[in-house]
Formats: sequence, structure tokens, C-alpha cells
Amino acid sequence: MLSLWLALLLVVAVAALAGAIASVAGFGVGSLLTPLVGLQIDIKTAVAVVSVPHLIGTALRYWMLRKHVDWRVLWSFGLTSVVGSRLANSRAAAAC
Repeated sequence: MLSLWLALLLVVAVAALAGAIASVAGFGVGSLLTPLVGLQIDIKTAVAVVSVPHLIGTALRYWMLRKHVDWRVLWSFGLTSVVGSRLANSRAAAAC
């Protein structure tokens, strides 16, 4: 097992690399950080931990671009996304 400081250093280095990849490709942070963090803690907790930077990044992007939001498009896509995710979630729960 890695020492705590070495593990933190590795996570910071991979996070920086993942951030650089995500800034160009639009993805990468979760793909790289989740397995790495999952080596140190259980995978469910790793997913929760890695979701925090995603939430912060999304909120920051929204805040910077909020004046350019087309609210009509947001509501139409947002509403259908919520309805679709609720339906999919209820069907998945019923299948278990």
C-alpha cells in the first residue's frame, strides 16, 4: 500500500493530467481518477469523491456562461432529461 503522502501526490498528478485531457477532449477526469481513488478506498466512495470536482466544475462553467444560456432550450432538454432519468431509474429499480 502506498503511503498517504505518495498516494495524495499521485492523485494530484493524475488530476492535473486528467484536467488537461478534459480541457481538450471534454472528458477524462472521472475516467482516470475514479480507478485511481478506487485503489485506496471502495469504489462506491471513490465515485462519490470524484463527483465533487465534477459538481464544482459544472457550477463554475454555468456561472461563467449564465448570461448566454438559452432558457427555452435548457428547460426543454432539462425537463425531458429529468423525466427520462426518472423513468429509467424506476425501471431499473423494478428489475432488481
